[in-house]
Amino acid sequence: MGFTVRAAGRAATGFCTLWILVGLAGCEGALGTSPPHAAPANPSAEGEDGAVVLTWGAVTDATRYVILWDTNLSGTTYDNAITGIEETSYVHEGLQNFTPHRYRIVAETSGGRGPESLQVAATPGPVPEPVEWAVVTAQKPGHTIHFAEVATATGYRIYFATLEAALAGRRPLAGFVVASGSPLVRAEVPVNAAVFYRVIAMNDTRIGTGGPIAVSPSWVVTDQALALGGTALGLVNDDDCLDLATGTGGIQAEVCAGGYTARVLADAGLADLVAAPRVVGDTRLVDLNGDGFDDLLSNTSLPADNAASRVLLHVNQGNGNFQTSGSVSALGIAGVGGTLLAADFDNDGDVDVFAPNDHMRGDGARNWLLVNDGAGTLTDTAAAAGVAANPAGADYVPQGGQAVDFDEDGFIDLLFGSRLLLNNGDGTFRDGSAAAGVPVRADAGLKLVDVDLDGDLDLVHRTREETRLHRNDGGVFDGGELVGVEAVASVGLGLNACDVNGDGFEDVIVARNIATTLVGTPRILVNVNGSLLPSFTQEGTAADPDSFMALNDRIACGDQNDDGMTDILARWGPAYRLMRTSSSLSRRIQLRVLGASGDRNQQGRIVRVVPVGAPNRVMTRVVDSGSGLQSQNMYDLIVGAPWTGDYTVTVGFAAGDVTTTVKAGDAKIIFADGRVEDIDPET
Repeated sequence: MGFTVRAAGRAATGFCTLWILVGLAGCEGALGTSPPHAAPANPSAEGEDGAVVLTWGAVTDATRYVILWDTNLSGTTYDNAITGIEETSYVHEGLQNFTPHRYRIVAETSGGRGPESLQVAATPGPVPEPVEWAVVTAQKPGHTIHFAEVATATGYRIYFATLEAALAGRRPLAGFVVASGSPLVRAEVPVNAAVFYRVIAMNDTRIGTGGPIAVSPSWVVTDQALALGGTALGLVNDDDCLDLATGTGGIQAEVCAGGYTARVLADAGLADLVAAPRVVGDTRLVDLNGDGFDDLLSNTSLPADNAASRVLLHVNQGNGNFQTSGSVSALGIAGVGGTLLAADFDNDGDVDVFAPNDHMRGDGARNWLLVNDGAGTLTDTAAAAGVAANPAGADYVPQGGQAVDFDEDGFIDLLFGSRLLLNNGDGTFRDGSAAAGVPVRADAGLKLVDVDLDGDLDLVHRTREETRLHRNDGGVFDGGELVGVEAVASVGLGLNACDVNGDGFEDVIVARNIATTLVGTPRILVNVNGSLLPSFTQEGTAADPDSFMALNDRIACGDQNDDGMTDILARWGPAYRLMRTSSSLSRRIQLRVLGASGDRNQQGRIVRVVPVGAPNRVMTRVVDSGSGLQSQNMYDLIVGAPWTGDYTVTVGFAAGDVTTTVKAGDAKIIFADGRVEDIDPET
């Protein structure tokens, strides 16, 4: 029978090989005058199609190994021997499938053979393919492990551990449970700490290979005692840690801290941001003057006829402190503001701003399109662009919104207030709502998300009480399906989407408060292969499980502590709370999409990340421009990379696509002129 040797480790021969090379005789006798004293330890046998893979531990002073084998499982002797093996692994090929084989391994020298190893047995036959995906949802208590079933599998082993590294290898050194199919429920598992899972398909006793590692959703929830100044994540100083308007992230032990330090607003030049009676609505942290530091634009939640209802621009002075722009204040932008959208709408290399307002109140409010001259001076062109007014009716009041190149023509479009306004590229917009099937329904948040990884953007739409998923079919949204339905009525203003568990699928987070008490916790809808399923959110500490129950709304996503996993920030109670992911996965990709001059001015651009080995999984992302409901996610994209092999990344810039190849663990900058560089870990 044929065989293949795998070099898992060479038998210990000392200096024998060297002596042979220099022509010295009697080498074997020098080290092998007596048999080995030990048997090979830890023998293993794994069945494959027409073969058995054998491995064992090296024996000190052994010069070679012998494999004793036969198919008579009840016998006391072995009829066959494979000799002269110098490695510690061997593939026994050319075998009859479904015929059990047994083996013992023996080490030998010229002085003879040592003791036999323990017996191992395996049955050749088909080996199932790797499980393509696995996702965990949480209950109270318990975990449900969902996974892709494999056609050639007869069952599954679901390995679990508290450390990702413990699940490496074909047979992880970890506990496992057996499942006949998906999903499997572990009903009594506590959910206040992360558990890692790996599902490996079985065919009879033959174990499959590969398969991603999934982690259960779990967070450390901490209060952030900051003044309420909007839920936008950006960079106001030069430490590259995520900041808010009223609180800064910072470095601790050379990494970004998992929290914020409250700013003295008067010292930071932000006293007028929250000065009564002004009530901040949305904020946008964006570099308007191209100096590399985010400026701060904010609207209000006050009617336009209130003197305190004014949009303010605070210009970053290059040190994290701000100065109020008199020119923007003089514009008199007023009204109950919707989600501010920042993007380069005219493709001239700087960031413009769309500021929608509720004009159903009869207070004179309207929408504003603020075009940037490159130095941070903003000029309103809303009337000429055809975006100053909304249709009449409460369903068209702008609340949630997103700027994105929906039709992928190189120009950034507008989604807000039951409308999709397509950018004509000449400073004007046309209404593409009906053609795209945009639902006409008052929203409390909306977001374009590639839920099913088919390469196009689906629409997740939130009212105060319900969340609907409208799938995209050829650029047209369907009628929608309710997701995250609960037995207890709840309400909430806020929606966002991000990959909270690092599996490559973006999940949805909605504000959730019990209708009778108006307190609660944000609701996580975990994306299970394109379906959004509710998952339990931790409620306070073990000693006081209700301690985090409070009114929650606006939600933003970003990697706050720089561990490669997405954290959640929400307005929650009297200030903010940070839900920091309590686990991390090693397989992820970080992407920073920049203009040709290195500016963060590519908001709304579409990025696709496709695993070469699974080309049907197209992870579509959008550089955040302000989205969901009055929120802003981090600028960089963190993309889970559970599949093995390389990934193709394509960015749709104004001048055309830029494509590059990356692998899990990479952190890359992709420029509009086609350059690709590594992200400096020090920045």
